[in-house]
Amino acid sequence: MTPPANVPTEQTLDPKKAHGRFQRFVERVVDVAGAHPYRIVFVALLSLLFAALYTRKLELRTDFLELLPRDSPGFIAYEHQLGRVGGGATLVVVAESPDRAANQKFVDALTPKLEALGDANKKCTAACPEGPAHDACVNACPRNYISYLESGTKDVHKFFEDTKWLYADLADLEEADSTLDHQIAIRSGLVTDLESETPKPASPSKPGTAPAANDNGKKPTLGMDQYRDRWKDRAKKHDDFPTGYFETPEGDMIALRIVSLTSGMADSGSERLMQQVNDAIRSVDPKSFHPKMEVGLAGDIPNAQEEKESLTSDAFVATAVSLALIIGGIVFYFRSFWSLFVIVIPAFVGVGAGYSFATAAFGYINTAGLFLGAIIIGNGINYPIVLLSRYREFRARGQSPEDARRNAVWNAFRAELVGASVAAIAYGSLTVTRFRGFSQFGMIGFVGMFVVWASMIPVVPALLVLIERIQEKLPRWARDPKMAISEDGTSGPVMKLIATATERAPKFFVAIGVVVLVFFALKLPSFLKDPWEYNLSHLGSRATKTSGAGNWSNKADKIFGGKMNIAGALMLADSPEQVPLLKEQILENDAKDPEGKVVGSIATVADLLPGTGDEQKQKLEVLDRIRDRLTPGVLSTMDDVEKKKLEELRPPDELKPLVGKDLPPLLRRRFEESNGKVGTVFYVRFDVRTFSDGHIALRIAKTTDNVTLKDGTVVQTASRSTIFAEMIRSMRRDGPLATALSFGLVVVVVILATANLRGALSVLFSLVLGVVCTIGGGAMLNLKLNFLNFIALPITFGIGSEYPFNIYDRARLLGGNVAMAVRRSAGAVALCSFTTTVGYGALIFNDNQALESFGKLAVAGEIACLVAALFVLPALLTLIFKKPAASHDPH
Repeated sequence: MTPPANVPTEQTLDPKKAHGRFQRFVERVVDVAGAHPYRIVFVALLSLLFAALYTRKLELRTDFLELLPRDSPGFIAYEHQLGRVGGGATLVVVAESPDRAANQKFVDALTPKLEALGDANKKCTAACPEGPAHDACVNACPRNYISYLESGTKDVHKFFEDTKWLYADLADLEEADSTLDHQIAIRSGLVTDLESETPKPASPSKPGTAPAANDNGKKPTLGMDQYRDRWKDRAKKHDDFPTGYFETPEGDMIALRIVSLTSGMADSGSERLMQQVNDAIRSVDPKSFHPKMEVGLAGDIPNAQEEKESLTSDAFVATAVSLALIIGGIVFYFRSFWSLFVIVIPAFVGVGAGYSFATAAFGYINTAGLFLGAIIIGNGINYPIVLLSRYREFRARGQSPEDARRNAVWNAFRAELVGASVAAIAYGSLTVTRFRGFSQFGMIGFVGMFVVWASMIPVVPALLVLIERIQEKLPRWARDPKMAISEDGTSGPVMKLIATATERAPKFFVAIGVVVLVFFALKLPSFLKDPWEYNLSHLGSRATKTSGAGNWSNKADKIFGGKMNIAGALMLADSPEQVPLLKEQILENDAKDPEGKVVGSIATVADLLPGTGDEQKQKLEVLDRIRDRLTPGVLSTMDDVEKKKLEELRPPDELKPLVGKDLPPLLRRRFEESNGKVGTVFYVRFDVRTFSDGHIALRIAKTTDNVTLKDGTVVQTASRSTIFAEMIRSMRRDGPLATALSFGLVVVVVILATANLRGALSVLFSLVLGVVCTIGGGAMLNLKLNFLNFIALPITFGIGSEYPFNIYDRARLLGGNVAMAVRRSAGAVALCSFTTTVGYGALIFNDNQALESFGKLAVAGEIACLVAALFVLPALLTLIFKKPAASHDPH
């Protein structure tokens, strides 16, 4: 193939000349790949198959806890708490219909079905023989995922009815004892009521008052009616569900509550539990109780599961859409369907390597890592795009396939190496942070991008040889069109126009770049004072808040609404004796908050008991006297109605002081550790307008986390707000560190790679322009930084230097002919940007708001860096090189 006339040439490899060792090594790798294409491609495809099989066990964990550094005080305290009380993950079955009776019948029918789930495991394990086969038998039994089930408050009713005497005020009991003693004396004739000497007209009793005495001073039922009603009412204050079911006052919604043995973080056990519960619901057929009955699942488990399904669904759609658009862009640019294999396979090898590394190193990925596949594909195909573009150019200029492969690899090697280095820096800078939301993402991305670059050198040449051999056996219409370039060695009218414009008016484009830089830089100071997203409702899924599990959770809140005297964040003391000390210290910490108090109240197990041990003993002494007064002789003087009432009111002989363990299970479990210890758990209810405000989470954490008692003892206390607060603190600490490290290392790489101060400054100016426009634009749109979109910044440093360096390096190889470098390389750079933008752009349509903001910021960075590389950098280089060299690279 003869090169077109008047085409400037650049330095390529000459097989007859000696080269450096590394250069000869690169040539050797390319030649070996070309000589054994089937083996190389087979190994690449085998690695993809291995990755597909190996990563099947990779879990997705969407809980914010998975983002925190494991050595942070908040994380340690929260895990310490989980270890003692378990996750307490809940699954609430909510039924809704206009018929209260139908709702109650549904719960009565479903409860035994759910209880049977646990009973099956107990019966199976109990039947397992002792000996070597015991463990295997137990493992084969049906798994039980239910810690306990709560279907109503009937046991609570009975408990308070049986102990109502102890819940009366001591003064009230003493008054009742005195009244009883006085009335018995009057009835016996031992005492004459002085008031009876002056008869008064009878008046009807008012509601809530004691029945009037008769004209002899005698009161019905010995005056005990008023006390009986007060004691019952006082005991009932702990019972928020008078019907015995968890239902709304109107009876249109009812619930039962499952506390799970699973983590509740969308793990396989939680998924299986939801399947079992749904199967049980279907088996009782809700519509059979009422045709309008609707049943849904609420609580931690279904919310986490729905969030996970939303993420995985969006990940699949995002990857599929971005892949389709990337394929379309590649085919359109190269006019070749076969080019897809050359470009995509190395990128897929990198994706497989990244997720295989995640499987081996972590066993799971968090929210940030889920979409790395699309990102690695979008970024990773940059290298094979540039390499294929150079190969096709050299082939069109008349070089043999062997020479074109060697020259394409070596000609693009420096630019590709710099691109890989800055990408590695972008991801690698995140690995030095303690915040796992950053570090895990960085590690997986670093491995994936490095493998894309490393695999490209042997895989792309092998694929080129293999595809050309296949095409030789195909009819003409199935082959790639003949490779061709225009007479000046370039293709594409758009890039020719850009090259001409920047060559003729370089000062204009540089001036525009400076003006834009200053404009957006002025937006930065106010934004960078505090750029973080504090509205936590802007980080999760939109759909799950308004539909599905989110909608049913709102209904469950209407049913429970902080009732049963439990509302607020669960916390732990080391011993029951510490609870009052912690309560006192937390309230003292809260009083010191300069922005006002956040604690509304603190509930302990003592709040459900009828007083301290000494107070209960005093009550029992009075109750003993009351019991002694209600002798069979006294009762025999009453009529049947009065006698029955007094017998019901007589304190039972078995009354004793109550402790936490005596509470009914429904109440006791809320103050109980996993090992059965009662009294160390307490609840802090916060009087705040919303828990979605990160500023409030920070205030709550400061007041209640890891409390120091007056004697210097530090008690590991934590709540859900601890997680949010620790996340914000980690981002504040690690964000600037990752940013500074990434930018500093990128600057070093650019300076070393250009080996030319003015060239380095030109590339860095393009980088700074792209980054400042990205952040300044985000500031104008009030796009706050969060644990996901922040990652776009160090990545933007990578692309912000990769794109301009590609054009700079081509200009260097062309002896300073900047316009020709733009004509030859800018098309491939634009295609690289297009594919990367598509990879990020797919996230913009994500239901998860944090990922959506990541997509927006990353796309903005791509566009800003591409515009700077195509328009401002060539203008700067034109001014620096001044006059293009004739044709040859002087190097």
